[in-house]
Amino acid sequence: MKAALVDERGRITLGSKIVDRFGRKFAIVATARDIVLVPIAKDPLAELSRIWKGSGIDKFTIKELKQMAREEAEKEAGKYVR
Repeated sequence: MKAALVDERGRITLGSKIVDRFGRKFAIVATARDIVLVPIAKDPLAELSRIWKGSGIDKFTIKELKQMAREEAEKEAGKYVR
């Protein structure tokens, strides 16, 4: 693991190897104990499309996906409502 220091202006330098591998744009996720940098794809829609095709989700229409999400949400909510 490589350590990084924050400069006076609050910046962290990642280095060219990290930038070459992950790009220049990151989402910053702060948890109770950690800070996580999540790379953001140059073309997020193309990346989602690639992920969806691998998952099989592309065989459903948007309407079907909405219905599935609604049913799952209702099922989850039902666990907490009596």
